[in-house]
Amino acid sequence: APSEAEDGSSLVCFVCALHAMAPLEEVVADAEAEGWMTHFEDVGVASAEEGQSPNVISATAPSEAEAERAARREAKHSEKTEKKAAREAAKLANKLRCDERAHVRIAAAAVLHGLSTEANTVRAQAPALVSDVECCQPTGPAAASLCALDLQEFSLELLPRSWAGLTSLNLSHNQLCELPGLENLVSLTELDLCHNKFRTLPPTLRQLSSLAKLNASRNELRPSAEFLLLLLQPPGLASLQELDISFNKKCYTQDLADLLAAELPDVAVRITVTYPAPPGAKVGLSACDRDATLLRSQLEPYTTLQLRKRLVSTFGQEPHKMIGPSPPARAEVMERLLEFYAKAGVENDRRLVRVHGTLVDADLLAKLLVELRAWLARHENHQERPNIHAQTYMILRSPAEFEKKVSTGSSKARTAQKTYEQNARLWELAAAAMASVDLGFAAKFTGLAVTHGFRGSPHIDTTNIGPFYGLAIGDFADGTGGIRVEVDPMTIAEVNTKHRLGKLDGRFPHWVAPYDKSCERFSLIYYQTEGEVTPQTTAVFGTVLN
Repeated sequence: APSEAEDGSSLVCFVCALHAMAPLEEVVADAEAEGWMTHFEDVGVASAEEGQSPNVISATAPSEAEAERAARREAKHSEKTEKKAAREAAKLANKLRCDERAHVRIAAAAVLHGLSTEANTVRAQAPALVSDVECCQPTGPAAASLCALDLQEFSLELLPRSWAGLTSLNLSHNQLCELPGLENLVSLTELDLCHNKFRTLPPTLRQLSSLAKLNASRNELRPSAEFLLLLLQPPGLASLQELDISFNKKCYTQDLADLLAAELPDVAVRITVTYPAPPGAKVGLSACDRDATLLRSQLEPYTTLQLRKRLVSTFGQEPHKMIGPSPPARAEVMERLLEFYAKAGVENDRRLVRVHGTLVDADLLAKLLVELRAWLARHENHQERPNIHAQTYMILRSPAEFEKKVSTGSSKARTAQKTYEQNARLWELAAAAMASVDLGFAAKFTGLAVTHGFRGSPHIDTTNIGPFYGLAIGDFADGTGGIRVEVDPMTIAEVNTKHRLGKLDGRFPHWVAPYDKSCERFSLIYYQTEGEVTPQTTAVFGTVLN
């Protein structure tokens, strides 16, 4: 490469060194190809008067033709450099004018004007772009998108001032919970905030007098006083025509939907109502109202999202795209799912397998039956879980669970203590039965559900942190009245719990199998709601029999 020395001496030495190894003609040709000859001409390092060899003198005293060639090369090089710079500037200018993504526009402006940005972060330098960007784009963009950039903190104050004329802004699919500077975008007519973490709507929305369409679906909104005042207290959002707050778990009641419809008659409001369930969404109001022999009843405990996933994983349907229209409602999803089951040859009865629990000592069972009958006499028609079809249902809490809470003044803990003391003998016998089968679980179960006449009722135990054990006692026929649980989308297992302790995971849909209504059936359910969570793996434990 050409030397940085001003007199060019090191360059001449380099050429002379090459000349020692190759003919001078080749050296000159190489130097000319690389554009070095201009350096020789400028410094005039070779002359006969200075005593250098005639060959070097001829190399450093170029003819007029060689000087012209050097000038042409220099001009061509300058032209190529200018064209390259022009192309790069054109690319950035196109991004600045045409790209719909606001962060791309800002990055392009930053490069054009010598500032620095990062891919997903607009730095504090951004306001300095204002005057230059306005020169390139006086009116600013009409629409901009910052969708799916994983933004957690973002201030609209960092946008160029010319962007105050934005009419549409998409900030969906990020992790935003607040939005400073929103009040500056006074021309906004459409704002998309879906798939973020807003717990309430930004109060500065009041200052957007032209806002007609607001999408705040799939956030963490709740119908707080702040939320309702923003929407309902005059002037509210005066120009609002469309409001989407669907799929916000806390905004789910029909009462809220009715209130917004009454107070905002000119606004089309979208809200996902799950209570009470809309027509067609579910069969029956709760598990006790459903016929456990029907496939749909067995699927009802699943959430709508879980039902959608089954359409994809089991029946090969296309998954719903996160960006775009909202997914179908629960009623439509359930209808499609039942259609696919019917095409697969399943109307109501799926494949049934059986698992036997571990037999409990007969003497201990006899003592338990006596105590259970005495319990029923004391608490007949006692019902602590009305969503379950059972004549009598009571929950006994572990002393280890309520004793530490009694000292804090918990009224629920005092009630649990009183119930335990009234039924201490029943707890002791039940714990002894469990210890005879699984000593480890006997030491950690925190609750005992005692029931009489439990029937059907497909449900999921959402508060359980691991599997549970079930034990049934009575004169009902062996092979009936077991606990059925979904093993996979096409298979049901029935766990025989008559005089046996059967282990299964209640975090899968489960229910009681049919048995003779005229027979006696008590059940004890041992479960855990506190302690270390056991991962959800399989629905049943033990040997599976076809």
